[in-house]
Amino acid sequence: MNKRQKHAAVGYARRSTDMQERSIPDQKAYVEKWAAANGYKIARWYVDDAISGTSARGRDAFEEMITDAEAGSDFATVLCYDISRFSRGGTNETGYYLHRLRLAGVDANFVAEGIPDGDEGELLQGVKSWQARQFSVKLARDSIRGSMSNLTQRKTRLGSQAPFGYDRQYLTTDGKVLRVLREMPDGSRQEIAPDGTLLRVLPKGERLPKAKSDTVRLVPGLPERVRTVQNMFEWCAGGLGIRTIAMRLNAAGIRTPMGRRWEHTSAASILRNPVFKGSLVWNRTTKAKINAPSPDGTLRPPPKNPNGERNGHDQWVVVENTHEALVSADVWQRANDAIARRSKMGGLARPTNRYLLSGLVKCTCCGFNFNGHKGGTGGRIRYYMDGAYMRCGRKGCDPTYLNADNLDAFVLAQVRQIIGGDRPAVEKAVDRFIKAVQAKAKPDDRRGQIEAELKAVNKRVASAMALLADGDLDDLDELRETLVGLRKRRAALEAERTSAGAGDATPVNAGDLRAWALKRLDEIGRDLATDNAVDAMRRVIDAYVIRIDIDPKAKRGTLLLPADALAILERDIASISRVNTGDAGFTAIKNAYFNNSLIGIAVMDGPIATNGSQGLWADCHV
Repeated sequence: MNKRQKHAAVGYARRSTDMQERSIPDQKAYVEKWAAANGYKIARWYVDDAISGTSARGRDAFEEMITDAEAGSDFATVLCYDISRFSRGGTNETGYYLHRLRLAGVDANFVAEGIPDGDEGELLQGVKSWQARQFSVKLARDSIRGSMSNLTQRKTRLGSQAPFGYDRQYLTTDGKVLRVLREMPDGSRQEIAPDGTLLRVLPKGERLPKAKSDTVRLVPGLPERVRTVQNMFEWCAGGLGIRTIAMRLNAAGIRTPMGRRWEHTSAASILRNPVFKGSLVWNRTTKAKINAPSPDGTLRPPPKNPNGERNGHDQWVVVENTHEALVSADVWQRANDAIARRSKMGGLARPTNRYLLSGLVKCTCCGFNFNGHKGGTGGRIRYYMDGAYMRCGRKGCDPTYLNADNLDAFVLAQVRQIIGGDRPAVEKAVDRFIKAVQAKAKPDDRRGQIEAELKAVNKRVASAMALLADGDLDDLDELRETLVGLRKRRAALEAERTSAGAGDATPVNAGDLRAWALKRLDEIGRDLATDNAVDAMRRVIDAYVIRIDIDPKAKRGTLLLPADALAILERDIASISRVNTGDAGFTAIKNAYFNNSLIGIAVMDGPIATNGSQGLWADCHV
């Protein structure tokens, strides 16, 4: 270090937490005393409070100090308590920032270290920088081990805030309840005695002292909050989407744990959290800077994103049955299965209140769907916007917008053209459809194939039985196993022959098929009429538009549709072609459909021939 007097100096102080290290006032007092004794005058302080020193990223005061030094500011020395306050980033990072200061003509003096000048001081400074880093490495490792132990062995809740609907209960090692903490919407917390009386209200940000031996359990909170959580899961399992659930809660005047309106993210954070089925969960997100934990206790590299990242379910640490559940495991699973199904369906999962082509427009670059969005002056212009760009900005994909009105009109025009735009072409498609259905209804030779194989198997069974009669054979055990396999195959073939029937298909009436096809196409055409409700149009679009691929690089799109009316009719007939058309019930339903008449439908509680087996009854339109 340079011994000549440099009166113009600044101070730098940092702490990670107020429990682990010397506080900011302590650092300042020591440095200012040293500065007065050695002829330095501290012009100002740069302070990073409650920020880790393992990286310079995120330390705003530190970065400001370096920038001011390089800009030729009014100081020539940085005074710091010790090298660990300056940085715990290791020799490389610490040396990098010291080098930048030296290039700017600024020295750094770590007043509590006593580092001498010259080569010896440079070596000692590197060693102390390495030691500062290793302290953080060991602390991170010990913290992860302690958290895993508290969670898996002691079953204690980690984190400073209870999930919505729960309170935090503090217990001693022998199970005695000390207190209960309840989160309030304004950020304050109520401290409640074991008998339920309110002891005090802790202002927002105030810490409550806790002994390391204390165990924290989650207990059901206010009944209205518990009921809100239960309603959310029941609605989700019943088919409501997350956004719809948020809208329903807002309409009822119910607010989030922080007293705000519900959004998709706040509702999803509850519905996806296993804590509500009685499980403790840790490591759902990672913000580690040195080591990140794994479920088996091993350490892995930290995330590349300095702001942290969400972990996959395989990295979650889950401990089952640790506290009282607010919803059953079955309800929780059904709700999350419903969320997964809706996620795979994209925009198609929302039956109403969505754009006509939601879930069908896909970006070929990022693979995300285009989502409905309003923009322009007053938000009056409707767009389809790239979902990856909406979620992640340009890191996700290029900003691509499609005018929703223009795209909707184009797709509707193409589908209308297939359904009824060219009537002679439609008539030809109906004729080809009738021929195709009649061809499929012709009997095949499957029963003959079964009979031939069954005959061969019976012949082999007879041969095996004859060989078994010879007691001099050496491989009788192997022969018995062969016979068992042949008998199983014979039983399977006989069952398949029974299900195959006689091989005579019920003739398909061409007139009925033509009437059904034309009526079906007319129905689709009416649903696509310009004056019809958008819900009817949406049903047709969902059923017959395969997808729309958008290439933002080439500024080109591809609309994938059924080739013609024949393809549409074949898709629709698939759901009824497996029905036995000779069945009396099918005939009654068919006549009711073509004649637009009522048909009685009954729910049977037992065999048809049993008196009193008829349950609910209703007259229905088909």
